[in-house]
Amino acid sequence: MSDVQLYLFEADKNKTEATRIASQTAKRLESKELKLVDLIESLGEYLNNEEASLRSKSMAYLSEVLGAVPLKVLSRQQRALLCDFVLSRIADDSEGISSCAKALLALEERGKWDHETAAKILNTFLDYTHPLKQFKLQSERYPVLQLIDLLMARYREPLQNLHSGEGGFMSRFVSYFDGEKDPRNLMIVFSILRVPMAEWDVSSDAQELFDAVFNYFPITFKPPPDDPYGITAQQLKDRLRDCIAATSDFAPYAFPALLDKLDSSSMNTKRDVLQALISCVAEYGSRTVSLYSITLWDSLKFEILNVQEEDLAQLALMVLTEIARTLSKAAGAGGPLNAYIKPIAKESNEHLQDAPTKQSQAAGQILNAISQASPEASDLIVRSVLPNLFVLYQDANTTAKRRGLIEVLVQLVNSNRDVYGEWRTVNIERLPSDQAASNALLKFSDQALDIMSTVLTNTPINEVSYRLVALGGLLQLARVRQLLGDDKISRIIVLLDDVVIKEPSHGQDETKAAAITGLVEIAHQKPQLVVNIAFPAFMAELPDTDRDESVTYFPILEAFAKLGGEEKIFDTVITRLKNKLSAAVHQEASPKYLSAILSAMLYAFGHSSLNLQGTADRCPYFDNVILPIVDQVMQTNTSSNPFDDDAIQDLAGRVCNIILRQQILEYQARPENIWHRIWRQTDADGNNNTTPHDQKRLKRTVILLTYFVAALRKEAPLPSSPQHMLRTKIAFCTQGQSVSPQARAASLRQISLIINKFIATSELQPTISALLSDPEDILLPTKLDDNRIRIVFAITKALILRNHHATLSKLIPSILDLLPDPTRGTLVALGFSTLLSPDDILIKENHCIISSLRYQKVFTLTIPTIASSVRTAEIRVKRNYLIALSGVLRWLPYPIIEAEIAVLVPLLLQSLDLSSDETAAVDDVKAATVGTLMTILAQNPTALNEHAGSLISRLLTTITMPDAKGAKAAPVKVRTAALQCLTLVPAQLKGEVVLPFRKQVVKKLMGALDDKRRAVRGEAVRCRSRWMDMGEKDDDEDEE
Repeated sequence: MSDVQLYLFEADKNKTEATRIASQTAKRLESKELKLVDLIESLGEYLNNEEASLRSKSMAYLSEVLGAVPLKVLSRQQRALLCDFVLSRIADDSEGISSCAKALLALEERGKWDHETAAKILNTFLDYTHPLKQFKLQSERYPVLQLIDLLMARYREPLQNLHSGEGGFMSRFVSYFDGEKDPRNLMIVFSILRVPMAEWDVSSDAQELFDAVFNYFPITFKPPPDDPYGITAQQLKDRLRDCIAATSDFAPYAFPALLDKLDSSSMNTKRDVLQALISCVAEYGSRTVSLYSITLWDSLKFEILNVQEEDLAQLALMVLTEIARTLSKAAGAGGPLNAYIKPIAKESNEHLQDAPTKQSQAAGQILNAISQASPEASDLIVRSVLPNLFVLYQDANTTAKRRGLIEVLVQLVNSNRDVYGEWRTVNIERLPSDQAASNALLKFSDQALDIMSTVLTNTPINEVSYRLVALGGLLQLARVRQLLGDDKISRIIVLLDDVVIKEPSHGQDETKAAAITGLVEIAHQKPQLVVNIAFPAFMAELPDTDRDESVTYFPILEAFAKLGGEEKIFDTVITRLKNKLSAAVHQEASPKYLSAILSAMLYAFGHSSLNLQGTADRCPYFDNVILPIVDQVMQTNTSSNPFDDDAIQDLAGRVCNIILRQQILEYQARPENIWHRIWRQTDADGNNNTTPHDQKRLKRTVILLTYFVAALRKEAPLPSSPQHMLRTKIAFCTQGQSVSPQARAASLRQISLIINKFIATSELQPTISALLSDPEDILLPTKLDDNRIRIVFAITKALILRNHHATLSKLIPSILDLLPDPTRGTLVALGFSTLLSPDDILIKENHCIISSLRYQKVFTLTIPTIASSVRTAEIRVKRNYLIALSGVLRWLPYPIIEAEIAVLVPLLLQSLDLSSDETAAVDDVKAATVGTLMTILAQNPTALNEHAGSLISRLLTTITMPDAKGAKAAPVKVRTAALQCLTLVPAQLKGEVVLPFRKQVVKKLMGALDDKRRAVRGEAVRCRSRWMDMGEKDDDEDEE
C-alpha cells in the first residue's frame, strides 16, 4: 500500500500512526526518493472522490507532510505551486478547510510569501469560506483564524492595500467572523480585528467594526473545571477592551453604549464598563475626550456619591482621574481641563456645605482623584475649592463638620504632594520642569498650617482620630516640595515634639506613635531641621537616671531609635544615645532604663541603611560605641555592676554583634582585638569562680563573648585552637551549681558556634569522635547528667546545620538509644525540639554554615527509628518517643513529612494523650502536635479522613476543663490551638465523615464558650459557628 493509502487507513483509528506515516513521506521527499509531483498525483483520486471525509483526510495528509518537511527542502517555485494548489482546493471544495489552512501555515513557515500572494490568500478565504461560522467544528475554524492572524502580523501592508483599494473590503472582512462563540477562537478574532482598528483609517467603517466587537460585551464566559486550554474570562475581557479602546473613531459609539450598560443591575457588568472607560479615555486622546468629559462626569458621579460597591466607586474615581490626565496633555490644556473641572468643583463645594455626610466624603474623594492627575488639575481644584472650604471651616459650629472639612483638606494636600513631589524626590515625568514655585497651594499654605496646628494643639487628647487627621495633614504639608519654608517646617517639628514629650499617655498612644512617624518622615526630607530642633528638646527631657521611676522616656527613646534609620542623622542619634547610656550608668540608673537605651541603639543599628563596615585598622562604630560598653562589662573593681542584669547583658551583646559581624576579615583577625582579651579573662574566671562577685563577672563576660564569637567570620583566627576552646567550654558547662544558668546557656551557644564555623571539615569527625570516647565520653550513661545532655544537643545542632553526615550518622542514633533511659530519657526527648528550632545566633548573618538539606537529614535519621520503636516500647518509654517525635516534626516543612503521613498521623494523635501532670513540657509538645495536625489538615486533609473520630475526640478532650479538683487543665495556648484545629475539621474533611460528630462537638464546646480566658472563648465561638453552619448546609441539601 502507498503512503497515502496507509495514512487514510490509519487516520481515524490511530492518529499517532497516521502522523508517523506522514513524517515518513516527508523524509522521502527530503531524500529525493519521492518527487513532489508524484505526491500530488497520488492524491488526485482521493481529492476528487465523491466521499467528503476521504477528501478531507487527503488534505490532512498533505498538510501533515508539509508540516514535517524540513526547512529549505522545498524551493520557492515548489512552495508557490503548492500554495496555488491549496488555494484552488479551497475554491473548488470546502471540505478539509482546516487542513488547507494548516498546509498554508506550513508553507509560510518554510518561506515568506510576496505581497501579492498574501493578499490572494486572504481574498480566497473571504470569497469561498464566508462566513466562517458555516464550519460547525471549532477545530475547523481555529487553523483558519491562525492563518489570518499570521497574515495580519506579518503582511500588514498588502492587507491594508486591500482595504484601501477595494470598496466593501472591510465589511466583508468584519462579517467573516460573525457568530464566533468559542473562547479560543475569540482570542484570535479580537487580535485580528484590533490591527485595522488601531492602524488603519477605518473612519467610514467605524460603527461596523465597533458593533462587531461590542456585541460580545460584557464577557460572561466561565471556563469549565480543569480547562486544558487555560483561557480565562479576564483574558477575553482584556482583549475585548483593547479593541473597544483601539481608535478614537469609536468614541461616538463606545461612550453612549458603555454608559448605557453602566445602568446594569449586574455589579460585574459595571466593573467591566468602568475598566473599559479607563482604557478608552487613556487611548482616545484629549481632543476626543474633551467632547465627552462632562457627559462622563454626569454619569460617573452617581457611582461615587451613591456607593453600591466600594471597588466600583474606586474604578469610577480612576476614570475621572484619567479624564483629567488626558485633558492635561492637550495643547493649551487650560480650556478643556477647566471646562471639565469647573462643574465638578461647583458640585463638590455644594456637598461640602453639608459636611459631614457620605456625599461630602465622596466629594473629597472626587477632588483628590482629579488633583492627582497633573499639576494643572491640582492647581485648578485648589483655586476652586480651598477658598470655599476655609470659609465653611470658620463658620462651622460643630467638631464633626470641622473634622469632615479637615479630612478633605488633607486629601487635597496629599494629592498636591503626589504631583509636585517631595523635597528629596520629584516625578520628572509628571513635573518636567521645577514648577513648584507656581503651585497654587502656596497661596493657601499659611491658612492650612494654622488650621491644622490649632486642631492638633487644642483638641482634647481623647479625640484621637480627629487629631491624627490633623497630624497627618501637617506632615503632608511639610513634605510638599518648596511649599513651606524652613521656619514653618520647624514649627511643625515643634508641634510633633510636644506630642511626643509633653502629652500624657492615652490609650494605645496612637497620636504619639504618629508623631514619631511624622518626625521620621520629615527627617527624610529635612534632616538638619530635625537635628537642630527635635534633638535638643529630646535630650533635655531624657533623664540621666530614673530614680523617680518615671517612664516618660520611652516615647523619646522610640523616636531616637526610629530616627536612626535616616542615614544623614544616624551618627548624631548614636552619639546622643551613647552619651546618655554613659551618663545613666554613671548615675546608677535602673536596669529598665539602661535596657531601653540599649534597645534604642540596637534598633538604630539594625535598621540603618548605612554601611557599618570599617577598615582593616579601624572601625569608628566599634571603637566609639562598643569599647565603652565592653569596658563597663569587664569592670572588676566594683561589687555592683549595672551590666549584671540579664536583659542588659543580652542587649549589650547584640549591639556588639550587629557591628562586629559586618567588619572585614582583616579587622576581625587583629590579635590585639578586645574579644581576645575577653576570651582570656573568661578562661581564667572559669577556673576561679568561687565567690558571688566572680560568678557575676563570669556571667557578664561569657554572654558578651558569645556574641563576639557569633560575629566572627569563619576564617577569623581564635585566641586558641578551636579544639582547645571546645574542650574548655565543655568542661565549663559540666561544672555544677557554681555556674549560673545564663552563663551555661551562653557557653552552650559558643560550643555550637565553634563546631559550626571554626572546625575544618577534615578535622570535624576526629574532633567529635574524641568527645565520644575516653576521657570525655559525653554520651556514656554512667556520666550522663542534665548538663551533658545539653552539651550533646548543642553539638548535634551545630552538626545538623552543617549537614555533616559522617558524624550525624553516628551521633543521632546514639542519642536515640538514650530515650529509654528511666532517669534522663525525658530530658533527652525534650532536647529533640531544639535541633531544628530557629536560633537568632546560629544564622547566616553571623557567617554560620546553614545547609538547606538539614531538614531532610534530621527526618531521615530520626523519624523512621522513632516510628518503629514507639510501637514496641513500654508505656513509660513510649511517652519519650512521642515527645521526641513531636519536637522534630514541629519544625519540619510539610513536603518533607508528606511521604510518611500515613505512619505519623496515628503517632501524633497518641501525643495528644500525654498527661500534663507528668511533665510541664508536655504542654509544649501538645501545642506543637496540634500545629502539625493543622498543617496536615491544610495540605493533605484526606490523610485524616479515616482518623476523624480519634482526632475530634482528642481535640475535645484537650479543650475541656477537668471536673476533678486539682486536675490540671491544658494551658491557654494549647486550648486555643486545639479549637483552631477543630475549626478546620469541618472545612477540610469530608462532610459525611464529620457530620456524625456534630452534636457531640457542639455540646462539648459549651464549656469552652464559658472559659475564663477571652482568647479561648473567641476561638470557641468561631469553632461552634463553623460546625453549626456545616449542619445547616447539609440540611438544605437534603431538602432540595
